[in-house]
Amino acid sequence: MNQRPYIVLHGGFHKTATSHVQSMLARNSKMLERAGVHYVHHRDTRKRLTVPVQCNVYNSVGMDWDPKISDEELREMTGAFLSELLSAKPGRLILSDENMAGHCGHCVKRGVLYRWRRKLIEVFAEQFPDGVNEVHLGLRNYADFFASAYVEYLRSVTGQWFVDERIMRRQVMENMPSWHNILKSVVTFFPGARVHVWKYEDFRQLDREILANLCGPDVDVSAMKEPKDRNKRPTASGRAVYELLQLIHKEGADYALDQRVALQEQYPRGKEYGGYDPWTPAERAHLTRMYERDIDDIRANPDITLIEPGQV
Repeated sequence: MNQRPYIVLHGGFHKTATSHVQSMLARNSKMLERAGVHYVHHRDTRKRLTVPVQCNVYNSVGMDWDPKISDEELREMTGAFLSELLSAKPGRLILSDENMAGHCGHCVKRGVLYRWRRKLIEVFAEQFPDGVNEVHLGLRNYADFFASAYVEYLRSVTGQWFVDERIMRRQVMENMPSWHNILKSVVTFFPGARVHVWKYEDFRQLDREILANLCGPDVDVSAMKEPKDRNKRPTASGRAVYELLQLIHKEGADYALDQRVALQEQYPRGKEYGGYDPWTPAERAHLTRMYERDIDDIRANPDITLIEPGQV
């Protein structure tokens, strides 16, 4: 019987430098191949694994979602994808997609960390019949995560599904988000996998260590080249979001959302226009305390490894 590769999953979460990690892995894919490490481009993982899982789950929870993918069809689709990857017999296989637990819209609409997370993670994990060896995830302060998720949500939302900032803020404050609860689901549905997490706030200090953990001991991450970032999407400034929301309240969501790109170009994020922050000082302080308590619980959980600066 052929030995399967060592499988490493990078599952996000959103707005934790996931795109940078993916760009680094893609930019250095040839170097990784020479070391016996195969990185599956995140677009391929999304198209052939994550999206089929989502279509299956959304219908199973009662949503009228197209395309409709049955359990049997899902197994066939994802099985074919994984068989193709395994046929190349890599020593180490890295898959990455920040949508494993859901979309930013799921967070914004309900003020929770991924409304369908438990079922999505469960079905995603089921597509690996022999399990995975490691799961890697980035976390972020709740105030900054939901602010960034809201900006991401505004990129693609249509007028019909628009959720106002005030509603998002109220629901987040009412629902008590918890990264620890999501991680406990990851531990449950990926039994035997080593779960590694880090704080986005520490990413600049840890980026090479995070890459080393993903790529394994046979890769010299100090030799990896930085991505060219030619296709990097600009981030909307706080002023651009403010002007968009004002226009929505004045002219309606459909008209205003058609002006997204123009407003982003008129108020680009930079020295003049800073980032988006919808929280009052008291709200931000409360969310930060919750995050810090959550991190303490994660640090104390023996099933999870929290990577922090200064560790030996």
